[in-house]
Amino acid sequence: MNKVKIFQEIIVALKAGKTFFLSGHKKPDGDTVASELAMQSLLHRLHKKCDIYNAESVPLNLSFMPGVKTIKTSKNVIKNYDVAIIFECSGPDRMGNIIDLKKRVKTVINIDHHLKHGAFGDINLIDVKASSNSEQLFYLFKQLNFPLTKNEATCLYVGITADTGRFRHSNTNAETLWIASRLLQRGVQPAPLSEKMFETRGRSALKLLGHCLSNLELMQNNKIAMMAIAPKDFSATHSTDEDTEEIVNYGLMIPTTLISILVRQPKSGDPVKVSFRGRREANVCALAEKFGGGGHRYAAGCEIEDSLENVYEKILTAAKKAV
Repeated sequence: MNKVKIFQEIIVALKAGKTFFLSGHKKPDGDTVASELAMQSLLHRLHKKCDIYNAESVPLNLSFMPGVKTIKTSKNVIKNYDVAIIFECSGPDRMGNIIDLKKRVKTVINIDHHLKHGAFGDINLIDVKASSNSEQLFYLFKQLNFPLTKNEATCLYVGITADTGRFRHSNTNAETLWIASRLLQRGVQPAPLSEKMFETRGRSALKLLGHCLSNLELMQNNKIAMMAIAPKDFSATHSTDEDTEEIVNYGLMIPTTLISILVRQPKSGDPVKVSFRGRREANVCALAEKFGGGGHRYAAGCEIEDSLENVYEKILTAAKKAV
C-alpha cells in the first residue's frame, strides 16, 4: 500500500467536495468519536459543510470531547453528500447502514485499521499496523501541512489512548508514543483526560461490574474467563450496555487467563453482544470472525441473534478449541 498516494487522493477529495458525511461503527468508542471530531475540525478549516451521524449515541465518558455536541444519532440519513468518510467499519452494515452510500454519496472514503476490513470505499486507507484511526489522521494533518490545534490534538490523543488501552496493548510501539509526545506539545493534558475517560464511572456501572466479577467463571485450566449479563441483571443494577465498557478486561487480570469473554443481552429480544480480549498466543479476532464479527488480534467482538444461553455455550465451545 502506497500510503502517501492514498493520502493525496484523500486530500484531493477533501478539497473538491463541499458537503461531507462522517460516521463510524455502532456503539462508537473513543477512537471513532475522536476521528470524527478531528476530521470535522479539519473540514471546517477547509471551509466545508460537515455532518456527523452515528447509529448510537456517544458514551457518557466521552461527553467532554471538544465538539461532541455536534454529533447526531440517526437510523436513516436521507440527505445527499459529496463525500462520506467512514471510520473503523468493515462495511456499511458495521455502521448500521444509516445511509445509502451508493445512492446518497458521490465519493466514499473508508479509513480503517482492523484486521478484518473491507474495501468498500472509492478510496480505502487501510493500515492494520496503525494503533488507531486517530494515528492515521495524525499523518493526514501532516500531509496537509496543517498544524494541529489544541482541540484537534486532544481528540487524536483520546483516540490513540482509547485504542491502545492507555498505551498498554500490543498495538503500542515507538511510533505511537512519538505521536503522543507530539500531541502533548500541542497542549494536550493527559491527567484530566485520563480521569474523564477511565476513572469516572456511575454507581450503576460499578454495581454491574460487581455483578460480573462475582459471577466470573474460569474454564479450560483457568485459560478462559467468562462473564455474562442478562436483561434482568441490567434491570437490577439500573445499568445500560454503555456501562459494560472495560468490564471484559478484568478477566485478563488473572495470570493464567489467555482469553476473557463478556456475553451480554441488554434487553430481551436484543441481539447478544460478545466482547473478546486475549493475549500471548490467543487470537480473538479469528474467534470473533467465526461469528460474523472482527477486530484486532487481542481485542474483538461480535453480535449474534440467539438466546443468551445458546450464545454463551457456542462461544465457550469455540473458545475452548482456540486455547
